[in-house]
Amino acid sequence: MNTELSYKAHKENWKNLILEKEERLYYKDKKDSIQYSVTTRPFNLLKPLLSKKKQWLTIGDYNGLEANFLIDNNQNVFASDIDDTFLKEAQKNNLIKEYGIVNSEKIPFQDDSFDYVLCKESFHHFPRAYLSLYEMLRCSKEAVIIIEPIDILGTSPLFFLLKNTLDLINPQLINKIWKNRFSFETVGNYVFKVAEREIEKLAMGVGLPAIAFKGVNLILDLKTEKNILSQSPMNSKFMNKINRRFKIKNFLSKFHIIPYNHKIAILFKSIPDIETKANLIKLGYSFIDLPKNPYLS
Repeated sequence: MNTELSYKAHKENWKNLILEKEERLYYKDKKDSIQYSVTTRPFNLLKPLLSKKKQWLTIGDYNGLEANFLIDNNQNVFASDIDDTFLKEAQKNNLIKEYGIVNSEKIPFQDDSFDYVLCKESFHHFPRAYLSLYEMLRCSKEAVIIIEPIDILGTSPLFFLLKNTLDLINPQLINKIWKNRFSFETVGNYVFKVAEREIEKLAMGVGLPAIAFKGVNLILDLKTEKNILSQSPMNSKFMNKINRRFKIKNFLSKFHIIPYNHKIAILFKSIPDIETKANLIKLGYSFIDLPKNPYLS
């Protein structure tokens, strides 16, 4: 497995992809835009963690958007990515303060250097994703937050039943339905989607005290995504339409009619205070207290 080749591909192709999309610093002076509103939607679900000023590290924060949101919420943040082309530009535009090039497999900070580590939609790019997650846990003091596409096999019992049934005939049959089972991106990475059980097992293995999960819909469809990019400044009529569609999708997901397309997973290294825990549950998080290993206590 050539991980260096994978990281090199990301460095070379990422810039071109972003430039083609003309995203770069789209949030500069455009915080009233539909794109900013939709993109930062999941960050509002982190508000219980923002009640006090803390030290944050963002991983895979290519243009500093996550760091900028946290700074706007009175947090101290070090922004990082595998390449600093747009982070450098973000700092020049006073959108972020500290930044650096960070390979998630070898985070250049000591243990417990940050209170929180945030990784939004970058985990699935990493060639050895769980090695990166262990590194994030190592340098965090309170928790690691990842926001990632969800693994449908871990969320839909009917789909799981269908796969098991088809596997009795031929293990390849499910691929005709599950088109993105073995999905790779153009920059060369396999897409690591998140499953609650996998996170739970990892947390138990390293002795974490608690985890929390929340399903969230971050995308509607590709056509709508393209329309969102073209809507700037804010078009209130179009924004209302987007909000209605999200409400419908969230309603269907809440009652397990359709799965959420993303998952927020919080891996706690220390038990949060009562108020933080209560506020997370109020926002719809499933909070799980994990048992201690009786043989290592």
